[in-house]
Amino acid sequence: MDRSVQVRPFQARYLDRIVAIEKASFGREAWNRKLLGDYARSCPELFLIASSRRRIAGYSITVVEDSRSAELVSIAVDPRERGLGIGRALLDASGAQLKSRKIKTWWLMVRTTNEPALRFYERYGFARARLVKGYYGAGRDAWRMKLAV
Repeated sequence: MDRSVQVRPFQARYLDRIVAIEKASFGREAWNRKLLGDYARSCPELFLIASSRRRIAGYSITVVEDSRSAELVSIAVDPRERGLGIGRALLDASGAQLKSRKIKTWWLMVRTTNEPALRFYERYGFARARLVKGYYGAGRDAWRMKLAV
């Protein structure tokens, strides 16, 4: 992990910044403040934030589904902070927690047209497992990707 990136558990005082990153990353499809707050309450140890240059630059949320698998439900990095290792640092920290819990499979969904995200996840080690038609709505398909932890 890049030493200039610090990852730590989410704290409520950073919710406004997380909402801003979410909007900058996903536009009209961004999750709202309430949903992000719900995740903070339901999985606090795997709702992580990353800072770079003393500023909150990204976040990730992983949900443990059962004793063997977990889903990366969301990850976003401020568009102005991309390419600095923030996404990788978030995945590294989440993956370490999953390993300590003896989780075997980590999976995620990503839009089939999101080439930068697909390249990022594949470089990290995730593999395309199956195509899910209409996951994001009519005509908007997703890849389910998996990683052995």
